[in-house]
Amino acid sequence: MAHGRALLLRRCFGALSVLALVGFLGGFAPGPLAWGAETPGAAVHSVGLFDPATGEWYLRDDVGRTTRIARFGGAGVVPLMGDWDGDGIDTPAVYRSAAGRLFIRNGRSPVSFVHPILSDGIPVVADFDGDGRDTVSVAKGGLLFVNDQLGTTPNGSLTLDPFPLSVPKGTEALIGGDFDGDGADEAAAVRQGMAFLLTPGGPVPWQYLGVGLPVAGDWDGDGVDTLGGYDMWRAQFRLFGPPGRGEPTVIDYGAAGMAPVAGYFGTLPGADSPPRYGAGLPAMDLGEEGPHVLVLQQELARRHLYRGPLDGVFSDATSHAVMAFHKVMEAERTWVWEATDSLLMARFRLPPLPVRPDEPDRVEVDLGRQAAYVFRDGEVVEIIPVSSGGGYRYYSDFREMDVWAVTPRGDFTLYRHVVGWDWVMRTEEDTGRCRPYSGDYCVYSPWNFAPWAALHGYEPVPEYPVSHGCIRMTLWDADALEGVLFVGMPFHVWDEYPAAG
Repeated sequence: MAHGRALLLRRCFGALSVLALVGFLGGFAPGPLAWGAETPGAAVHSVGLFDPATGEWYLRDDVGRTTRIARFGGAGVVPLMGDWDGDGIDTPAVYRSAAGRLFIRNGRSPVSFVHPILSDGIPVVADFDGDGRDTVSVAKGGLLFVNDQLGTTPNGSLTLDPFPLSVPKGTEALIGGDFDGDGADEAAAVRQGMAFLLTPGGPVPWQYLGVGLPVAGDWDGDGVDTLGGYDMWRAQFRLFGPPGRGEPTVIDYGAAGMAPVAGYFGTLPGADSPPRYGAGLPAMDLGEEGPHVLVLQQELARRHLYRGPLDGVFSDATSHAVMAFHKVMEAERTWVWEATDSLLMARFRLPPLPVRPDEPDRVEVDLGRQAAYVFRDGEVVEIIPVSSGGGYRYYSDFREMDVWAVTPRGDFTLYRHVVGWDWVMRTEEDTGRCRPYSGDYCVYSPWNFAPWAALHGYEPVPEYPVSHGCIRMTLWDADALEGVLFVGMPFHVWDEYPAAG
């Protein structure tokens, strides 16, 4: 029995509620081969890659040979592998998330079937009922709706399990496989490098994968699927055995920007060249365009650093996200992506942050790094580059006196908010309209945490402290936080938080 594997990153492949890839389902062209036949007794699964820039698939067999499949899909689709017809062979499919369409390819036909399925979700390929045919189920709203048929029934309705499985909040990917060897598949959710088995009683922590886009397969032919991961920064597969047993098998293959797939591909020619190998991303600067910029935006978004469109254009929003990345990693504060930054991204970790279990929703402002961390439900959901008080002395027309441009430190609460341009120090007697950038203390969508200080949008937001005492962020970040922050939210400002011990 073959079991398909599915992958979707919340902010990478697919159109989800937060961000979406640009592009469209590319044209379909027949591959240069008839699909391989099943080899009796063979059950060792292999890995492959899908290149969204070209729509090409590269399938690698268990002895290292590559078979290329011509264009099937393109940017904006989710690549899938599954045994759709029960013949024991996994073949490609693509999921158009926004449209809710599943395109399946069996053999030489460009498209064998098109099935309507749930849209705007996280898909997983699995044979949940053990009948030898894989189906695609979709998770939405924290629930995995198990579908035991492809697409819809003849009467047009989806055959969904009336008792959906709970999916952990913040799930980045779902993966399916026969993890216990009983002939039917189970599903697992991957969140921040940890895999959780989905059970009727709720998600159960299972195995830590670390950095990498997850896949699953039977790597040794014993009838039990185990996990694997594709580290795009090192262009490397790591195929694991059962949890806690032995070292993973390491395979150098592909390049950054490709999406991994896995399954049993049958007997293929294996006469094609492998994909171009390249670890990491090249240097990029403001104004550049292309697939490498798109991959960078996806990876910055995954780490809560980027809130702009996934359009493959190195814009101001991309540049500020790169600056935020450099600040968090305490690297040189530049606005451009350097080739050496790929090594830093592979080791990306948050700095030590205060532990406040009684404040799951809060903002931590790290003045040393000039970055703000927004917590919701105890987890960092946004990382914002900021610029705080410059520490200089200036004459305040508003106060009619010399004052120091210093941001207050300490523990505060957001107590006032105005949407749009406003005076940060408005009183009940103030009337009229403020003029942006006119010197009259007009700021964008301020969140006051002190009588003379607020977190607000403004331009510019340099890499160093420069404000009169408020905490500046970009205008687009101010818009992005509109539904995240709230009046009454705890707000903490500090110079440096030492690591425990």
